[in-house]
Parts: sequence; structure tokens; C-alpha cells
Amino acid sequence: MDLKKGFQFSLLTLLIVVSFLFYNRYFTDDLKKIENRKPTNVSEKKNTEITVNNSNNNIIENLKYTSEDLLGNTYTIIAQSATLNEDKFNEIQLFEVNAEIAREDQEVIYISSETANYNKINNNTVFKKKVNVKYGDQTIDSNILNLNFKDNFIEILENVYYVNKNTTIKADKAEIDLLNKKLKISMINKKDKVNINSKY
Repeated sequence: MDLKKGFQFSLLTLLIVVSFLFYNRYFTDDLKKIENRKPTNVSEKKNTEITVNNSNNNIIENLKYTSEDLLGNTYTIIAQSATLNEDKFNEIQLFEVNAEIAREDQEVIYISSETANYNKINNNTVFKKKVNVKYGDQTIDSNILNLNFKDNFIEILENVYYVNKNTTIKADKAEIDLLNKKLKISMINKKDKVNINSKY
């Protein structure tokens, strides 16, 4: 009987050690400073909520990252599930994604997509498949959205469809400057024309 209890205790101890090592390897943020990063992008606080699927150690369920910079701007990204990139530990593949960018004195920007590649060090995110952006009374649908926090810039690509109260626009590309609140819509091929329909 003592041998059985000893064996069970050994298994439990091994499970705890393996879980601790797995968590440290994949979920502990890299504490090294990132060079050439603007002060407004320095992350002051990061919160992570995850549920690990025990049947497959590479799958994470109900993942949530929240970042806040020194100016109080916040970025929250939520995914129903995620997988780890074994080659790049700081990158995570997300599925069924919803994100929110909240900046002081600006409209909150909401982003959703089927998948996304998220870098947990610099928060840069590439959203893919059925991408939808909402802010104020404006919406933009596309295939790809590149969110670059270092440059405070959003690039929206492929089958861009912009809608507001009075206007619909079809184009190849849209750019949002998060600092200056400017939206630019264009075609990749300069010979092509942006398709605009307006109601007056």
C-alpha cells in the first residue's frame, strides 16, 4: 500500500514539475527590453487569461491578452482557441478572434477575424479571413489586416469594402493612422480606380 501511495505521489510531483516547465517556456513574457521602441508603445501592464487543453499541449482555449501602454491606451485580444508556434515562441496562431483598441479621446476600434497571428512581445497582429473593423459609424471588411503597434498604424488589404452612413467604397487597400486619426483608401495598382458610391 505504501509503495502505491509513493508511486502516486511521484506521478503527481512529476505532473506539477512538467506543468511548471511548460508554462515558463510558452507563457512567460520575455523580459528583455525591445530596442528602438517608442515610449508611447512601452507596455506598462499585461494580463493574460488562458485555459490549456489537456488533451493537446499545443492548443490553448479561451485566450485573452490585455496590454496597456504608459499613456493608458489599451489593446485587448480574445480568441476561442490558439496554437503555439514551436519555432517562434513569441508568436501565437489565434482562431475566432475579437480585438479592441481603446485610445484616449478616440472612438474604440473593434476588429474581428477568423484567424490571426499575434506577437505577445510587441502586440503586432496580422488578422486574416473575414476581417471586420468597426469604429464609430464606419465599418471596413477585408481579407487581411496588419496591426503595427510600433508605428501606430493599421494596414487593411485585399477586397477592402468601406461603409459609412452615406458612402460605400471598394478598393485594394486602406490605411489608418492611429495617432492622427486619418484614414486613407487607395488601389495598389495606381492605374486602377477606387469605386465610390455616395448618397446625398
